[in-house]
Amino acid sequence: MKNLTRRPRALAMLASLPLILSFGFFAPSPAAHAAPTAATEAVVPTHLAAAKTKTVRPRITKQPKGAVINRYGLTTRTKLRVTATGKKLHYQWQYRSGGKWRAIPGATKRTYTVKSSVWTNGGRFRVKVMKKKARRSSHSVRVRVLSPTKTPAKDAQSKFGLTGLRQGVDLSSWQYLSTGQVQMAAVRSWAGSNGFTILRNGTGTRPINRDYVDVCSGKTRNVGARPVVEDCAYARFADQAQSFGLSRGHYWFNGWISSLDSSTGDKLSGDFTAADSADQFFTWLTTDGNYTKTNAEPLVLDIEAGGTWRDSKGTYSQKLRAWTPDEATEFLTRLKARLTSSGYKANLYVYMSANAASQLTSAGNYRWRSVAPIARLWVASWGKDNGRIPDAQPKVGPWSTNGGWSIWQYTSNARISGSGVGGLDGDIAKANAWTAK
Repeated sequence: MKNLTRRPRALAMLASLPLILSFGFFAPSPAAHAAPTAATEAVVPTHLAAAKTKTVRPRITKQPKGAVINRYGLTTRTKLRVTATGKKLHYQWQYRSGGKWRAIPGATKRTYTVKSSVWTNGGRFRVKVMKKKARRSSHSVRVRVLSPTKTPAKDAQSKFGLTGLRQGVDLSSWQYLSTGQVQMAAVRSWAGSNGFTILRNGTGTRPINRDYVDVCSGKTRNVGARPVVEDCAYARFADQAQSFGLSRGHYWFNGWISSLDSSTGDKLSGDFTAADSADQFFTWLTTDGNYTKTNAEPLVLDIEAGGTWRDSKGTYSQKLRAWTPDEATEFLTRLKARLTSSGYKANLYVYMSANAASQLTSAGNYRWRSVAPIARLWVASWGKDNGRIPDAQPKVGPWSTNGGWSIWQYTSNARISGSGVGGLDGDIAKANAWTAK
């Protein structure tokens, strides 16, 4: 009889397998711990192997920003910036042209400065941020470039609710150089049928007995015993303006007079006075300026500081300061008397900056309050000096109760096509600016 409790041999071996494994009877050979062979590597999924060497694309954390800059004057450039994560990044700035993005030579940093002298019409820009073959492009941004306006009078009317404005430029011998002479026909075309030009009649900025170079002829001349010189382009400009139908104004640049000359014996002014300056202005106005008894053209005292000069021996130096209200009043009073006694109209002005016009005394009064009732204001207020009308009208000090500004020099960067010169002083004037008070 068979022993039913005896297990088959195969079952017995299976039962003993845990013991074999526990005591290492079938321990793997040393070869089992050897380095993987090429055959074993081949079985690693290819997508896992690629994941180990893939370069992560840079991530841009701060995009460049667009901007508005000026062709001339202030704010003529802007710096575009990008910030991205990662090390050993490379950059290439691009611009949009003809529907394609093109690399900007040398623009390989995280910032790029857009200059209006290079990008005169502005444009769209972006940057590629690269790490090896991985790359990412920033957003594209636009940089606008503002050019000088061709219609300042119209612009000011729209911006400030004014009416009847006209536009023009002021000229001196600096626009009559051997390197370029202003073309009055171009000025007339830009200014329009009611346009104007204000011409420098003369200046007292050079002390007595000084040699100087006449910029119109290139010849050396001498000031003489009176510290005043007629602008060498004045008569030419006056004739040209008249022939092209431009209204005119005339200005005198304040200069050396005895009341401001602190040298012993008036070595700079030669005892010349503000009243003497008015007499000379009147003479050149009526002989060379085409000024007639039917005119009511603006006659302006330009009140500004000048340069520093030495006496003829070089032992004393002094800076020419701007005239005071009392000195200006002496000039204006004498000029008006000369005009009216000879049958001419006196449409008197002073020219100064908006800051000067609104200057206060130590007592808190406007410094120019005594002048405002007797002379209109031609004020300089350029804003960003970009050839465009500033965002706010100029400060006028005591003229706020005396008609405000009558003529506004809004820029030194008016640009006129075909003028033959670069930037010009641009002006706008109110409708009554050519009417005597």
